[in-house]
Amino acid sequence: MASSLLSFLLLLMCCLLVSARDQTVGARGQLMCGNQPLNNTEVKLWELDTWPDPDDLLMTVYTDSPGRFSVWGTENEITTITPVVKIYHRCNNKGLFSIPNFCKRKVTYEIPSSYIANGRSVQRWYEMGTMNMEAKQRNEDTECL
Repeated sequence: MASSLLSFLLLLMCCLLVSARDQTVGARGQLMCGNQPLNNTEVKLWELDTWPDPDDLLMTVYTDSPGRFSVWGTENEITTITPVVKIYHRCNNKGLFSIPNFCKRKVTYEIPSSYIANGRSVQRWYEMGTMNMEAKQRNEDTECL
């Protein structure tokens, strides 16, 4: 009985692995702090998962001198991936305990599923546009050290 159950589970896992597919997504934009470009700002592309599968970091970049960024990544999953862009910045950051630059503001943006492509290349970029990061954003947290 135990060997039959083990065989069934192995067969099920093999079927699931075969049904997994490469899915790719990309996002780009420009970050500003008021009228100044937000250069050298960390931008990460994550693929969110449910327990017990941990979230996957697909790419980390830093904005260039005009504040521009492009992130993209591919993940092999059975179900449709859940990509998000997380931006870690210090624009208009009051700091924790009035200590500036001790913490970063972290803003999370969901990427709509219509921008996910099957395969290993970006088919349609999620254009985030030019974003002013001064004001508090929805889905904003603080991340310290």
